[in-house]
Amino acid sequence: MKSYDSRTYSINDFVEWDAAKQLELNPRFQRRPVWTDKAKSFLIDTILRGKPIPKVFIRQKINVTTKSSIREVVDGQQRLRTILSFIKDGFVVSKRQNPTYGGVLFSQLPEEVQAQILSYEISVDLLINLPDSEILDIFSRLNSYAVVLNEQEKINADHFGPFKVLADKIGHKYYDYWTKHGILSSKQIMRMLEVNLVADLLIALLEGIKAKKQVKKFYDLYESSFDHDTEQLEARFDQVIIAIGAIYPEGLSDTAFRRPHLFYSLFTAVAHRELHIPGLPPPPTQGYASPEAARNALERVDEIFTNADQEGLSRDEISFLRDSRRATTDEKVRVQRTEFLLSLMR
Repeated sequence: MKSYDSRTYSINDFVEWDAAKQLELNPRFQRRPVWTDKAKSFLIDTILRGKPIPKVFIRQKINVTTKSSIREVVDGQQRLRTILSFIKDGFVVSKRQNPTYGGVLFSQLPEEVQAQILSYEISVDLLINLPDSEILDIFSRLNSYAVVLNEQEKINADHFGPFKVLADKIGHKYYDYWTKHGILSSKQIMRMLEVNLVADLLIALLEGIKAKKQVKKFYDLYESSFDHDTEQLEARFDQVIIAIGAIYPEGLSDTAFRRPHLFYSLFTAVAHRELHIPGLPPPPTQGYASPEAARNALERVDEIFTNADQEGLSRDEISFLRDSRRATTDEKVRVQRTEFLLSLMR
């Protein structure tokens, strides 16, 4: 016998149930720590932008004597607490997350925006009169099919600041770029590897070349304080991608640079040509080669990789090959690879 019913309810429905004491936010089913202010702001920003949020699970208990229903939230309590608090003017959305409506209480929003929020629909699975044991069994079964989160997915679940939002935005914007050039597959993008790559590259633009294992450290650092102009930083990222396109107008899919660790080095080398990467030597006095000449010089990289016996390779080329095959995301080898590519383009 079916023990649940899938429906959608507006935020206004939850507001009315809460006012009528028909909504129970029961802490005994709460499995996660209390949300931070940034997490709360991010949720409301999602709603303001009309984007979906995860579904809520509610146990509906029907009192046949009073013919009334009590809706006990067993999963999604933090989301509903946050929404109800915002409706009651409990907090404001961060201006960094939403420049248009940030810093404004719900009651101070334009009426049409208030109406849009109240009419926003939330997907709900109703669990009809189920005992606690059945509810726990349902969640156990759901978790049995859950995919274990990778490092980037864990990072995204715990961060809500402007750096996280920017890395997400750029990663998604270049979806076609990653797949067209063979840098990442659709499956890898579904696991947020494009966001991880973008974050790694943004860190290089801001701080200099770092080891990939430091990405989470900088997410933590930027979550508490990030004073950079995100629009300007996005424009700098775009500038590097455009410059790579000028060097490789036919794309990267037939080159060694389609490999993520080598694309990282190509990006940082071109970024240093265009913008200067902190920590790298200043540009040569004679400047860098034109895009066409740079392309011709960088073709040497493919020749290095096709030279199986390493015959005729210089010491620097052998070192580059070694740095491209082991410990490929460590800071030292990343710096050495980038400097080698820069030397080719001079």
